[in-house]
Amino acid sequence: MNKNLKIFKKIFLSISILIFSSSLFQYALAHNHGAHDHHADPLKVLMTTGGGPWHDYDTQKDQIKEGLLERLSNIEITTDYEGGDTLTMESTEFEFSRHLKDDWAADFDVVIYNHCNLQIKDEGYVRGIIDQHVKHQVPAVFLHCPIHLYQYAEGGAADEWWDFIGAVSYVHEKDNHPNTSAYTIEVLEPNHQIMKHNPRSWRTPAGELYLIIDLHDGATPLSHAYSVETDSYTETAWTHEYKGVRVFTSSLGHHNSSMGSDVNLNLVASGLLWAAGKLEDDGSAPGYEGERGLGWISLLDDTLNGWIESGDAVDWTSNTWYRRTPGGRGAYPQNDNATAGESFQHMGGSYYNDTLIVKGDQRTLFYDGIIEGGQFKNFEFKVDVFTYPGSASGVYFHTRYKEDGPPTYGYEAQINASRDGESKTGSLVGVSEVETASHADNEWFSYYIKVDDKKVTIKVNDEIVNEFTEPADTDGPASLHRGTIGFESIGSDSRVQFRNPRIRLLPDR
Repeated sequence: MNKNLKIFKKIFLSISILIFSSSLFQYALAHNHGAHDHHADPLKVLMTTGGGPWHDYDTQKDQIKEGLLERLSNIEITTDYEGGDTLTMESTEFEFSRHLKDDWAADFDVVIYNHCNLQIKDEGYVRGIIDQHVKHQVPAVFLHCPIHLYQYAEGGAADEWWDFIGAVSYVHEKDNHPNTSAYTIEVLEPNHQIMKHNPRSWRTPAGELYLIIDLHDGATPLSHAYSVETDSYTETAWTHEYKGVRVFTSSLGHHNSSMGSDVNLNLVASGLLWAAGKLEDDGSAPGYEGERGLGWISLLDDTLNGWIESGDAVDWTSNTWYRRTPGGRGAYPQNDNATAGESFQHMGGSYYNDTLIVKGDQRTLFYDGIIEGGQFKNFEFKVDVFTYPGSASGVYFHTRYKEDGPPTYGYEAQINASRDGESKTGSLVGVSEVETASHADNEWFSYYIKVDDKKVTIKVNDEIVNEFTEPADTDGPASLHRGTIGFESIGSDSRVQFRNPRIRLLPDR
């Protein structure tokens, strides 16, 4: 054989092997459900919503869609909104038009149900929805009312629907309905990837607690709440698998304030990603996290609800934590929905962009709201800050309410670009100092604090300026244990502004 021909055959054979191997590798990647292809087609989500006079689906469809798009990237949401004119019980016997088409589920990767066509009796319609999910192996996310649906369906379809959801429920708390009491949700599986960044406990903004009659053996309860009416706990979120189909369910969402809350939207986003197989064990979702990211909770709304100003000033605590009253700390005047105290003033509106202005006598503003009652351990915290020349402030963490003077517990992360005699921004006062501020006055900068076990990390404009690890033998009030967040006012000659304070809870070690 010609020598050149032999060389050519060897080269051709080598190239063929490389191409074949590469093809096998690409095939493996494409079919590896545990891996995330960041260049994959967007996750296609269908939201079925509407029906019934009991829920404001016209508002909630936007709350859910906008909330998910803010938290997630690489997704497309199609909304089927029907039944907006069903204003009586009888008129809720309507069928969603998409459910009458053949193979409608084949076009989507996951379906969200937040609807209430309660009076459906057509067995074929109900079974047809379930069959589509099983045939095309499309995961489902159920929010609030679907848990109660199709209980009147004929031919045992109701039982199959509940088998699909993973629980039987057809009743809710009724005392003082529809203004039933808010309730406290407690996490049962803090290490489940859906719950990694969820508060271990939080107080809902409003009531209507669904009562779970029977949670199926194959379902995994993620959280529960105590029912005053039944004197027992009832599940509020769970995961389930039905004939190979992943299902996530949350019973929250009767009121817009609950459906649109940060905690609930974070839960829906994580539950959606879990159902679609896109959520990692640590609660992250590479390639699918949006600009806001997963798990971040706003600590300030358009009022000062959930905060307490020291110095015998004003208690803005709303829906007091576990029925704790302001009188337990002293005779503070409770002032729900207020926006101003002595040294802290919340300025709403587009011009001020929901800014907290700090100017006045030495006081501290402590968080004592519905998120864990302010008892935080491991977390990430971020806030935008603006300092005026010669001004200073600080962010206290792992701290506790104190009537007068600087807090005794926890640490203070200093804020100061130009004031003489004060630690500079990023310092842990008295423990780990920063010599030079990495920002200037008269400009907004981002301030970030992370506590992970004994390590504290502080960033300014996303750059690390201080890292501190607390010695193992540190004890006493000025140490890392657990506590709340506080903002400092140092005196009337100082003016500092804060906006958009957020916290993301991390698992306890």
